[in-house]
Amino acid sequence: MLSKMTLWDKILVCSLIIISFAWLGLSVLFNTKEGTKIVEIKVYGNMVEKLSLTEDTSNIYSFEFEENTGYIEVKDGAVRMLEMDKDICPEGICSKTGWIKEEYETIVCMPNGISVNIKNNENKEKDNDIDVIA
Repeated sequence: MLSKMTLWDKILVCSLIIISFAWLGLSVLFNTKEGTKIVEIKVYGNMVEKLSLTEDTSNIYSFEFEENTGYIEVKDGAVRMLEMDKDICPEGICSKTGWIKEEYETIVCMPNGISVNIKNNENKEKDNDIDVIA
């Protein structure tokens, strides 16, 4: 197959490969800039609490859900759910999830409908955009 390619075909293929790697390198270079991260705590999809997540923040925060109180710990740019009473959360999977610090990580407490997400504050405008129309 390569033997039937002309010199210009080979130049075109090499150029496309070089441009692709350059594009990839530039996108990685410019997307490493991180904005301020925030922690969103939702109960059954409703926003309950929004907290700033910085490297120098270290605190325990409480939030209300139904007739109970939950606690999260924020430390060194990460967040975790603290253990709840077995009557409130029998399995305790949410507290066993441990620390999260990236946007793609989530803590979920299914019995109580709680989700803890990390969002990049600079992507705030993108959250309201429509992804797909079916």
